Formats: sequence, structure tokens, C-alpha cells
Amino acid sequence: MTMGERIKQLRKEKGMTQTDLAHTLNVTKGTVSTWETNSRVPGFDTLNALSDLFERRLDYIMGRSDDATPTTQNEDDLEDLALSQVEADLTEYALKYARLDQYGRDAVEAIIRAEYNRCRNENTLCPTTAYSGHISIKREEAME
Repeated sequence: MTMGERIKQLRKEKGMTQTDLAHTLNVTKGTVSTWETNSRVPGFDTLNALSDLFERRLDYIMGRSDDATPTTQNEDDLEDLALSQVEADLTEYALKYARLDQYGRDAVEAIIRAEYNRCRNENTLCPTTAYSGHISIKREEAME
């Protein structure tokens, strides 16, 4: 089951409309709709709120488990979820970046350089050992 299907299922089990859920989470009905159709993914804070609201584990809400038993999340689970969200966000950004023209790419790179330098000057950069990873972008074959 996808995350969107799971959110819709849990919302209905709770007797809530998309509008009710949107109001509870302080988002728009359209935002809830995009989650349920898997067009967008809720952010980490929203996933935590959904977990609390539906009293379900995050991996269950995300469609990664069929274990519907309520449980509290430990620090490692929360950190894993946060990293999973970072990975999803970075993949989305990388794919969008790949579609930009040169002007757009130059603009994005200028912002990244400026923010990196700001964080370095304010000594707020994460240690270089905090993260590691690999992003792979593939060009799709043209449809004939």
C-alpha cells in the first residue's frame, strides 16, 4: 500500500474528511489531496503529527510496514525517518535541477555557495562525517 493510500485509509477510519484533516494539520485540503494521490509527500513534522493523530507507527503510515500496532518511536526511528525525508527531498531537488536551463542552474549554485559560506562563517555547518550518500540521475528513453 502506498503512503497516499494509507493516509486516506487512516483518515477515513478516523471518520475525517480531507477538509477535517487539513484543518487539524493546518494545511489546505489540496495539500491533503496531493498526499493521498502520491503527488507530494508530507514533511517530517507533518508525518509526526499524522503518527500522533492516527496513533500509528511512521513506517506504517509511510506504507513501509503492514504492522498497524500503535507504538512510540525511539530516537533511532525518528532519525531514520528524518534521513529518509532528506533523501526524498534531495532526489526531488536534483531532478528539478536537472531540468533547469543554464541560467537557473547558475542561480541555484549561487544560492548554495552563499548559504554554505554563511553557515561556515557562523560555524553552523554539520560535520562532514554527518552524512554520506549517492544520488543517481538517469535520462529516460524518449517515447516513440
